[in-house]
Amino acid sequence: MSKRKISRKQAWRANKIQQERINRAQKKENSEIHALKNQSLGVEESGLVIAGHGTQLIIEDQNKYQIPCTWRQNLGAIVVGDQVIWQRIDDSHGVIIAILPRESLLERPNFHGKTKLVAANIHQMFIVCSPVPALQFDLIDRYLVAVELANIKPIIVVNKIDLLSKEKLNLLKEEMQRYSEIEYDVLYVSSNARNGLKSLESALENKFSILVGQSGVGKSSTIKALLPDINIQIGEISTISKLGKHTTSASRLYHLNHGGAIIDSPGVRDFGLWHLEKESIAIGFKEFMPYLGKCKFSNCSHINEPSCAILDALKENKISRVRWKNYTNIYKSLNNA
Repeated sequence: MSKRKISRKQAWRANKIQQERINRAQKKENSEIHALKNQSLGVEESGLVIAGHGTQLIIEDQNKYQIPCTWRQNLGAIVVGDQVIWQRIDDSHGVIIAILPRESLLERPNFHGKTKLVAANIHQMFIVCSPVPALQFDLIDRYLVAVELANIKPIIVVNKIDLLSKEKLNLLKEEMQRYSEIEYDVLYVSSNARNGLKSLESALENKFSILVGQSGVGKSSTIKALLPDINIQIGEISTISKLGKHTTSASRLYHLNHGGAIIDSPGVRDFGLWHLEKESIAIGFKEFMPYLGKCKFSNCSHINEPSCAILDALKENKISRVRWKNYTNIYKSLNNA
């Protein structure tokens, strides 16, 4: 999908609103910093960012106690999963003063062309899809490109399998075989019927993971099935559009009973890759790797050039045609961005 075009008037209005929000946030931050200078702060402590609400972040201290914190804007963006150093202002709030080095960082661009951080320090991304709303292979492949380039392990989760007959489920598994053949893990679950949850729990154990996917595929309901005691909002599918309704408005981290943690992220209609160089997209398709650098032209796009090693592999059925087609769509969308 190409980048959404907006008029000059819309761009001016969006920038104006954004600048007003920045000014308000800076004004509030300056007043808070001024107040902090007039009172003593607690000792420096380490903490984990587990959620964000407006201009405040919720951090968890060493004793799993949650406390709202502001942060100094010279630190840059802070996201769920960040390990931070913070100080108490009082028993009800604190201030973040430093971000510890990140092991990994997942990001994506917004429709204004700016990069938005999604989560930090995650080991695995669970790409959740389902037959309702309709399964989108192009969206799965966009996520896979992002995690391959971010050095994060991807696992594909097909949810709501209870909605399919045995025949339709077998057909779906045949389609998903293209991912298994290139050594991606694919799990089949039903959070509603509680099928396949043990294999999902095993994959999550002792890892920091994030659930991503379009709205309505059942990310929140899957977490609810794994952690029935937590209070989490579950969305529905619109009977008109057959698309999911957004219920998670911000990322949130939950600790798992058997070790590790899982981050629930807001649903998306699309996952843009406009922040990436189009030449790097091929690296995100892992089955292309044995053929990269073997084309006649060093700047080969792998779409229609002669003597292209990837096109030759495609003709020999060594590469999935559906995956290659999704690659070309992503590549061309970056040309139009």
